[in-house]
Amino acid sequence: MTSKNSQTHILVCGTCKPEGFTGDDAERPGNILARAIATATQSADASSGGPQIAVKWVQCLSVCKRPCTAAISAPGKFTYVVGDLDPQADVVDLLEFARLYGESDDGVTPWRARPECVRKHTIARVPAPEMMTDLVRDALVDDETTS
Repeated sequence: MTSKNSQTHILVCGTCKPEGFTGDDAERPGNILARAIATATQSADASSGGPQIAVKWVQCLSVCKRPCTAAISAPGKFTYVVGDLDPQADVVDLLEFARLYGESDDGVTPWRARPECVRKHTIARVPAPEMMTDLVRDALVDDETTS
């Protein structure tokens, strides 16, 4: 099990773009979202004692049909992939989710506690490879079911 206060990473796809996007690469929705989250994180009170949040730009998350996409992850925790984000309106909610996520033991937060943009736009929840919980366990081969 990881520390509740281990660093949480928000990984933002900087290359995806909505259909018909004709703007400059710097103005792609993911780039706007990454800058906005990074700015909001820097201006947050670092002495709050809450989970540390690092924002990273990613070349591609391969979720092109769901632009603007971010992944929230931490060592030993589930990773959430959230798409169809609004690069301006969803910044506060995504940071709130990252804080809730960082305070959890395994990354799983109560569904109702998640901000609406996360509840409605989660694409995947992927366990860390080393996880073994009641949600993740070794796959056992039952000879009767394979015959």
